[in-house]
Amino acid sequence: MTLLELRELSVGVLTDDTERELVRELSFDLDQGRTLCVVGESGSGKTVTALSIIRLLEFVAPVRTRGEISVDGVDLTRLPADEMRAYRGPRIGMIFQEALDSLNPSQRVGRQLIEAYRRPGSLPRQAVRKGTPLHREAEVKAHGLLTEVGLTDTDRVLSLYPHQMSGGMQQRVMIALALMADPGLLIADEPTTALDVTTQAEILTLFDRVRRDHGTACVFITHDMGVAARVADRIAVMYRGRLVELGSKEDILAAPEHPYTRALLDCVPQLGVSRRDGFPTISESLLEAAMNGGSATATETRALTRPRPERTGDGTPLVIEHVSKVYGGRGRFSLSREPEVLAVNDVSLTIAPGEFFGLVGESGSGKTTLGRLVSALEPPTAGTITFGEHRCTAAGLDGDERAFRRRAQLIFQDPQSSLDPRHTAARIVAEPLRELTGMRGAELDRRVAELLDEVGLPAGTAAKLPSQLSGGQRQRVSIARAIAAEPDLIVADEPTSALDVSVQGQVMNLLLDLRRSRALSFLFITHNLSLVLSVADRVGVMYRGELIETGDPDEIRLRPRHDYTRRLLAANPELPSLPHTGLRTP
Repeated sequence: MTLLELRELSVGVLTDDTERELVRELSFDLDQGRTLCVVGESGSGKTVTALSIIRLLEFVAPVRTRGEISVDGVDLTRLPADEMRAYRGPRIGMIFQEALDSLNPSQRVGRQLIEAYRRPGSLPRQAVRKGTPLHREAEVKAHGLLTEVGLTDTDRVLSLYPHQMSGGMQQRVMIALALMADPGLLIADEPTTALDVTTQAEILTLFDRVRRDHGTACVFITHDMGVAARVADRIAVMYRGRLVELGSKEDILAAPEHPYTRALLDCVPQLGVSRRDGFPTISESLLEAAMNGGSATATETRALTRPRPERTGDGTPLVIEHVSKVYGGRGRFSLSREPEVLAVNDVSLTIAPGEFFGLVGESGSGKTTLGRLVSALEPPTAGTITFGEHRCTAAGLDGDERAFRRRAQLIFQDPQSSLDPRHTAARIVAEPLRELTGMRGAELDRRVAELLDEVGLPAGTAAKLPSQLSGGQRQRVSIARAIAAEPDLIVADEPTSALDVSVQGQVMNLLLDLRRSRALSFLFITHNLSLVLSVADRVGVMYRGELIETGDPDEIRLRPRHDYTRRLLAANPELPSLPHTGLRTP
């Protein structure tokens, strides 16, 4: 039975003198109890489509919608606002990408779940007052759904505020919240993007089970083809606001017809496929040619262009010896004592000059904390970190801190929050040159222009603010800032986690190219196992603060020694063999 139908849907944003079309003539349908994955890169129209179905887009922008969006045979585009409210919750549930941003930070979880409860056929704004039979029904429902999504200590969870939960718990609460009114249709907008692979696997398994148990249809939006392969019945591929391909999961993954679909699949990192010489990336010119009947490929694999310089033997290794980090306890200026958390526990590691070392593990494993210790943003509680003449101990950083900052730099996970929103790209890149090298005037301007060019940004980027740049461009500005002072070591903390697969390939090609041309050492922190095993010289696995295993990528992939590493590999979302590319996982 067909639950959702889109017919020739077009969505445009109105400006003062024109209309910008975001979705063009989109048509598909979805049967009860089935999952349709909508796949595409940022800007392809996926989220606009989702928000248009539930009619939330009209609250954030002046939009014009043409075509039909039918649920149970009712065209939602023609409903008055009051009638549309009856569909949000009882008929259509929404799971947003950022659970923490979507949950009310000032209300406990219990209140938010109870507020979302609706009896079948009840008015959309029926109040759930405490002490009433309706409130008791809602409490029973909330306890049951929290148990169903794997949160067994339901009394405690109901009493928590959103910020007191982990990312996985927040997403589980979001799923429970969406199911409180028993909707027939769920829309999930990138619900696992920011999660590590093990938590992602748990959420996807949970999501699929809950959907089947409730007989719910789902529109699942993602840019991760591995996730789509895991949860979809059918896959819809969008490009520049248009639906370019629609078919069963098996047909789309095994025999994609559209050049853009093939290009997306080509760019996905895969276990057992080395990408140390560069990732394929989507070429707009090749894609347009392929769509117009030209070359069949829309990707280009650019070999790293700069030769790797010869090592002279005087490179500096990074030596980490028995390093631990404890948070909590009694502070210097507080009489109270916080519970102690052992974030890093007795880690020892050496990264050779010019080595690309990948560090993987789930959220809370200590990866980022170790990166901050190596970057001397925090002192270790115990142990020693040595980088040339610089030593970092519990007493702090020995020697000249400015000299250390010139030699070791950090690329943060989120460029949106790590770049000053008030400063232009040129000023952001110029800051470490001024502060760490003393460069001024025309020489500074020339060097900034060279750095922006080196990371592949056009000259016009220099005058733009971070908000005027795409995610990939912001990350390139972060990279330019990190290499400005000519460091020997870069700590890259999840630099591609929020990027589309093709932009991820571009950023990785840049890092690999810089590593080769500048003989940089990298501590590359990520939860993307396929990515790190395809680019790293060695890989380390962290679990509960401990470095439990190190080895070359083939050792980790084929002969993992620790149970946790085997669980990571099992949870990693992988594509099936791709006969159209010739890339197969051994």
